[in-house]
Amino acid sequence: MGFGDHNLNLPDGQNFAPAADKVQAMARLLADRPYHLGVPARQRDAWARWEEHAVGRHYLATARAETTKPFVRITNELIAKCYQGDRRAGYTEAATTVRERLIAMTFAECVDPTGEYLELIEAEINAFTDLVTWVAPCHDDSGGNFAGTTIEIDLGSGQWAALFTDIDFLLGDRLSSATRQTIRSEIEKRIFAPFRQRIESGQDIYWWVTCTHNWNTVCLNCVLTCALWLKEDLQERAWYLALVDDLIAYSNQGFEESGFYTEGLSYWTYGFGNYVALSELVRAATGGRIDWLKQPKPSRMARYGVRMELQDGLYPTFADSRMEFEPIHWLNHWLNNRQDDDPARIRSTAETFDPFVPLGKQSVAAILLNLFHTFDPANPCKLPRARALREWFDDVQFLICRPAPDAPVRLAATFQGGHNGVNHNHNDLGTFTVAIGNHYLICDPGLETYTDRTFSPQRYQSDLLNSYGHPVPVVADTLQMPGKDEHRAGYGSHAFARVLATSFSDETDRMVLDLTRAYPAESLRHLHRTFVYARAASGRIEVEDAVEFTMPQFFETAVITYADWSQQADGAVVIKAGDAAIKVTARSDAGDLTFSHCLIQEVFKPTRLAWRLTRPARQARVQLEVQPL
Repeated sequence: MGFGDHNLNLPDGQNFAPAADKVQAMARLLADRPYHLGVPARQRDAWARWEEHAVGRHYLATARAETTKPFVRITNELIAKCYQGDRRAGYTEAATTVRERLIAMTFAECVDPTGEYLELIEAEINAFTDLVTWVAPCHDDSGGNFAGTTIEIDLGSGQWAALFTDIDFLLGDRLSSATRQTIRSEIEKRIFAPFRQRIESGQDIYWWVTCTHNWNTVCLNCVLTCALWLKEDLQERAWYLALVDDLIAYSNQGFEESGFYTEGLSYWTYGFGNYVALSELVRAATGGRIDWLKQPKPSRMARYGVRMELQDGLYPTFADSRMEFEPIHWLNHWLNNRQDDDPARIRSTAETFDPFVPLGKQSVAAILLNLFHTFDPANPCKLPRARALREWFDDVQFLICRPAPDAPVRLAATFQGGHNGVNHNHNDLGTFTVAIGNHYLICDPGLETYTDRTFSPQRYQSDLLNSYGHPVPVVADTLQMPGKDEHRAGYGSHAFARVLATSFSDETDRMVLDLTRAYPAESLRHLHRTFVYARAASGRIEVEDAVEFTMPQFFETAVITYADWSQQADGAVVIKAGDAAIKVTARSDAGDLTFSHCLIQEVFKPTRLAWRLTRPARQARVQLEVQPL
């Protein structure tokens, strides 16, 4: 589907089909009739209450607005054009428009069933029968799906199938019998038949079946959503349920035992949002007898979003996270609001939130969960958790440092080790960030705008993804591994950090990393980075690199910022954003440092501020001191 992702061929006689006894066990847990997570629009008592709610008004207004615009459609011509240039931008824009329009019209017909949009909804669905493939061009590296030589399932085709299934369930026989039959025949051809054939044959199995990132979760969620509603036969539904219950183990492996997710908050929101929808689908379909979220590790996975908040709505930006990240509160606090009988839930906290914000980023499943599967959809409560002075995820070497509750300056920071082979990896071992309030002053730049290069062998040619664009050293003029032309799936774990020491107290947090294995510089003997976060007074941060070579070499350290900056007469740099400011002072025991700055020349253009040894040295200590102003 993409560079480095290859479908699986198992040895003869082996496959991924679920065991027959497990299928029978699942059949005993399922009802005789098909199941969907939602409530059909014909149940007016359930839907009418939302017509005057912000959710209902949003979808009524959006449907009206979207249907007065010129209609954008996905066509074979559009798909073909994408193969001639950037395979992402044009298709993604059209797909987003079509999906949002369909969702808005469907929910509009649920809250106010006038029939105004039924014809348009059917026309949208029927237009998809003309497409050679539902697979997004950017996921069809070989072009085989568009050429008609293979039928694969990707994030695109899976989500189209799930959306059409949602519409079929919600609107039911208000759709024409011909359209409902089209939904079933198209999903059978494009999803069920090729998927089951590959699972049972053990040949050409989709690569995402065993991957440990969001593709596994999302695709399984889409397939099971379709199967539990569209498959009339109980044994078939049980087969898909048993299979998904087996394969979700790979998604679990994408999380550390602490619940940490190396893809970052943006992808946790997407991937784990699908995980919750899938988990609740399984729980409801089995009458609560299968509940993944009550298992220890998934329960920790569910608390990741809450634990990762630095302060004041600010979240870490490592990997492909977004700098302007808006948390999905319902997901962060789902364990405190879902319908269950768990006495550990504490729903009486004073801090409530709107589970439907931001509506533009919510899936159909998310909306249905919050409409019909929460303890009190009109008054959800945040998890009652006092914000700790730090979060330390020792299995990934990730540290969050927060100020004391009464600190005069809200100085917070992160420090990260790990390895460079994680999902959505950036070469960023030793990266650190500094924030005051809700302003990042020293940052990890986060994701780049995706292009064909992003997931190709040239991934690390991007200075937002390689170590040049991160607040980490350049060692003997060498960047971290993998190199600029070394990217392939699963590659990079040979570049790793090792924790040499940690000490945590109310006054000071300290952590020392050995970064030697991160850099392929032959002359490098060792590189140790020490991070100190002090809470006294207004707070202070020190980052010191101790490096030793076999022969004199240059060494450079840097910080990255999107904020305004200026150099002072004493050589220190002041970085400002809003009413927040810090002073960064650099010094070395190996002689003078030469200061330089540049804009990172990618779509996003943060500033790189760097200090370099004026002369090569065999060993040196280079220290950055950060103090609030």
